[in-house]
Amino acid sequence: MKENWLFIKTPDHYGKPEIIEFDQNEIKHFWVEKGRDRSLVKIAEENTNEQISKVKLKRVNLNRIRFFRNGKIYKVLSDNESVIEDCVFENDYEKLNATETKLTENEIQNLKFEFNWNGEKMNIRFNEDLDSPVIQEINKRLNKEGSRILLEKLDDTLFLSFYSDIYHNKLIPIKYVDRKKMILYGFPKEPYEIVCPIIE
Repeated sequence: MKENWLFIKTPDHYGKPEIIEFDQNEIKHFWVEKGRDRSLVKIAEENTNEQISKVKLKRVNLNRIRFFRNGKIYKVLSDNESVIEDCVFENDYEKLNATETKLTENEIQNLKFEFNWNGEKMNIRFNEDLDSPVIQEINKRLNKEGSRILLEKLDDTLFLSFYSDIYHNKLIPIKYVDRKKMILYGFPKEPYEIVCPIIE
């Protein structure tokens, strides 16, 4: 089985989660979508494969690589004036490893954890509506599902899958989980890995 590398989204990235595979001299791109039950599936992106020899990249650490891609930024200055600037985009990819755990997926889903990454705090609760009661009421009237975290799996890697209504926003891979803590990795800047203690 080929290694999967997860594209690390930053707050200004939108769209579906993405994974790449290295296949001989080619980099293959895939969208990640919800499959049956708790599984995730890879859908090949058309016309996006790259030749490794034509891509500038560097290894950040053993499990992270950074791509440098030429691109353009469009800036709108007024209603009838804009400029285009050349730039280099830096995109990180994290190697996915099998999640270490002795717990079943059902057991994990019944646990709650405290999340704190660079001051961004929340409680991780699976399969619950995370929106405030006011937003939940609005969503109900609009027939929307609201924000939630699901436990999902691709091959042997478990993820926190963040959804907003039916839209799959973000994947955070789980390195390890037991009844005391969960270790998450693949964040856009350091620390790339955090420990989330259980909430009793």
